[in-house]
Amino acid sequence: MQSNYNRLSIAVRLALTVGMASAAAMAQAQDANSKDASTTQGPAAQGQTGQAATEQPKQSNAKTLTAVSVTGSLIRRVDAETASPVVTLDRSAISNNGSPTLGNVLQALPSISGNATNTQNNSNGGGGASPTLEGGDGAARVSLRGLGVYRTLVLVDGQRLANADVNMIPQNMIERIDVLAEGASTVYGSDAIGGVVNFILRKDYQGAELSVNDGISDHGDGQRHGAQFTAGANSENGNIVLGIDYNHQSPVLATRRDFSAHQLYLSSGVVTPAGSGTIPTGRLLVPAAQSPGCAPRAGTTNTYVTLAGGSGNSLSDYRCYGGAGDTFNYNAYNYIQTEQTRNNIFLLTNYKLADHLTFFLDAFYNHTSSSGQDAPAPTSTADGWVVPSTNPNNPFGVTFSANSIPGDPNSGYPFSTRLTGLGTRLHTFVTDNQQVNTGLRGAFGNSTWIWDASVDYGYSKRVQRNYNEVNVPDFQAAIDAGANIFNQADPAVTALLRKGVDTPVYTMSNTMKQGQFNTSGELWDLPAGAMQLSAGALYRDTSMSYNVTPDAILNPATGTCIVLSEACGSPGGGSVNVSELYAETLVPLLSDKPWAYALNVDIGVRSSHYNTTGTTTNSKIAIEYRPVADLLIRGTASQVFRAPNLDELYDGRTVAGPTVTDPCVGLTSAQLAQHTAACQYVPPQWAGNPLGQVTAYYSGAVPAGSTLKPEHGNSISYGFVYSPSWANGLSTSVDVWRINLHDLLTPIAAQTVLNSCFTDNANPYCSFINRYNSSSQLAGAVNYINTPVVNLGNLSTSGVDFTLNYVIPHFDIGGVNPGNFKAGLNTTYTSTYNNNATPGQPGPGTVNYAGTYTQQFGNIARWRGTLTLNWALGNWSAQWQGRYIHRLTNLNADYTTGANAPMASVLYQSITAGYEIPQIHTRFDIGVDNLSDKTPPLIYQNGQNFNTDTSTYDTLGRYYWARATVKF
Repeated sequence: MQSNYNRLSIAVRLALTVGMASAAAMAQAQDANSKDASTTQGPAAQGQTGQAATEQPKQSNAKTLTAVSVTGSLIRRVDAETASPVVTLDRSAISNNGSPTLGNVLQALPSISGNATNTQNNSNGGGGASPTLEGGDGAARVSLRGLGVYRTLVLVDGQRLANADVNMIPQNMIERIDVLAEGASTVYGSDAIGGVVNFILRKDYQGAELSVNDGISDHGDGQRHGAQFTAGANSENGNIVLGIDYNHQSPVLATRRDFSAHQLYLSSGVVTPAGSGTIPTGRLLVPAAQSPGCAPRAGTTNTYVTLAGGSGNSLSDYRCYGGAGDTFNYNAYNYIQTEQTRNNIFLLTNYKLADHLTFFLDAFYNHTSSSGQDAPAPTSTADGWVVPSTNPNNPFGVTFSANSIPGDPNSGYPFSTRLTGLGTRLHTFVTDNQQVNTGLRGAFGNSTWIWDASVDYGYSKRVQRNYNEVNVPDFQAAIDAGANIFNQADPAVTALLRKGVDTPVYTMSNTMKQGQFNTSGELWDLPAGAMQLSAGALYRDTSMSYNVTPDAILNPATGTCIVLSEACGSPGGGSVNVSELYAETLVPLLSDKPWAYALNVDIGVRSSHYNTTGTTTNSKIAIEYRPVADLLIRGTASQVFRAPNLDELYDGRTVAGPTVTDPCVGLTSAQLAQHTAACQYVPPQWAGNPLGQVTAYYSGAVPAGSTLKPEHGNSISYGFVYSPSWANGLSTSVDVWRINLHDLLTPIAAQTVLNSCFTDNANPYCSFINRYNSSSQLAGAVNYINTPVVNLGNLSTSGVDFTLNYVIPHFDIGGVNPGNFKAGLNTTYTSTYNNNATPGQPGPGTVNYAGTYTQQFGNIARWRGTLTLNWALGNWSAQWQGRYIHRLTNLNADYTTGANAPMASVLYQSITAGYEIPQIHTRFDIGVDNLSDKTPPLIYQNGQNFNTDTSTYDTLGRYYWARATVKF
């Protein structure tokens, strides 16, 4: 199999090399049947355009065409190609994918990599407010250039959303999707570092259509079905489009696929199925004399036992723990596709109030119900419950508890069990999203100057319920009332223990309010054309509120809450407002000169004042040079920034459990005196933390008492676009890009906190360390460490994008028309992905993660690409698409040795066929995704319970779908 992957890799790389060598430059694929040059503004992603842009007149000041807004620029342009390398998915590209949600369509693009969220991500059941990597809520979020979902800006018609979940956007309201994979802070402000995904709406649809779809995997599961209805009408004064959308997908358990049926561990080079040591029959540490002849643990007189049979009231009911079967397969309860139901409704309208005044309104509402699932709750005496030696069900004569109990020399023995009788932990999410953008647009008389004034309002509310969590005080009461915890699988015992079951609720809401004014037009005519200016101002206020029911509120002093610590959370909330001024000008320098068909310079600047971080000003310069009409050479250099978002500022505390090495261990009094901040209360020659694992609390900056500043950096891209007049329909593009960032907003590691403070007594991180004081029996031990979001580290990434699109000229074979063909190749090569997480601190320094998988950054494969072939003949059409992800290295994959492991390349293939029956205004489409039923590469215990990277690879296997569309 490995040799097949190698041959595939060679073939794809050869195709890329041949394509780049054969194309002297680049531009957009051109389709003679296209109606409007404004419908596509960049090389069509994956060759999936149904109608690419028509060829533009080769003149820089062509005022006979209607100028349109171009993603990546404030200037309204006639040109289909600008300095910004925009990839466009039109409606046929979206529909050919077959997926009813936009997340699956977008996440196949080669420029998207790293950690993201999609419907394959199961819930982790945590209590934190941040939805970034939490699955189960039905969301899909985009990570351009592998820089993470917070550094990719999602827009609808150039406007922000309160919730950047692309799955909530109704597919039938989208005309096209523009993807700009470069920094665009001067155009859009904060967050546009990896790039921008801009959903352009259907503004002039007329008629009505009903579409229904269904699908099922080759394994007979993962069913989905849905329906869309869209209607629109035009008049002399305006247009109205409205629609409704419904889709549902069924869950799929991990055990339905061989690769995810058990959690796989790579240890000392050997892969073994394993699971949790917390099992339904219990894991009890007892005196060896009380065991059925079990050998004592090394250096102790104690041993582990588990229930073998009976009620557990007798020592003879137990056996030695540690056999091959003494693990619990928690994967059997996890989803590799979450359950969800989504309902959408939208209204898009514009109406001409006067000759130079138009009203517009874009509004939509989304309601999503979804769920993730985890195994039944594991619990232990570390959670705070106790089984005293006097309990009538306890045959061992010792007390099971987290710590020693005064007066009981036999106390402090640990006891863990799996509460299978209580059922799985189900995490349900109900999310409501509302978004309204409305305002007026017009012109200043008969001049070239236009303006628009708008109000953008968004509101999102997510309610999460965690079913079958353990309420520790009620659980303790059930034990004290006679529930035999030693035999919790007994139905009678389960009935008593269910009194200790709880359902904590977490409610998060986000609100966005924005007012904006823009104007643009021509300043004056230059010899090469008119100089243009766009300028504007906006004010935006965003707020977040996160509430937790009392049973799940974390107590920082103890690291616990009423339910198990995994479900503990903290309320949080706050607001951020920003005022911005921005401008961009396009200056035509040369036109119709020898070897200077056109030369333009684009300059932009944006000043942003945040109430939380102050003022930041960022600028850009872009050059567009056409030595001849067919060739565009382009380059952009821009400053980028990202202000701390609401989660990074105000997210409440949640529990993390790092493994740390305390640098204060074993120091003399003289040495301790040199490190007073880090080693406060630590006695000389102290042996170490008697509590074992240190508790860390993740949070936003504000709960930890720290402040943040924006990330800053720069984005540089340069390349060329070539549409040769001697090969009509052929276009190609090459763009080299690099993004550099510093002062990264990232949660700090507990070890970094300790090391930084140990090195420098004045380090601000010293305040994050909380040790027990001298009056405590645990004096010197670390109670907890705050690990909030801080500004720390640098990150840079670079690479090359290449596209090749060709509308193949019509030809006959023996006088027979074989149809029309199009081909498209879209690839991204990531050359570097350099991270220095802790500058100036001990460690590996700068690491290049290109070509690797890690939990921190996700999948940063060097090569990603899609190759698409389209065919049409009369009422028939078809498409084949291949999606390629290059092999990579799983860093620190071996659980024991820390050795790396290889991950194979993958080529996913999909086919689509359609037939239209004009007589009944109906079209039928069928398709197969993952045609060759590829199994995803394995990453073992480094995965999210599925042994693979669910953000990148397909987990369902071969999938069949069908759709019927009727137009009225």
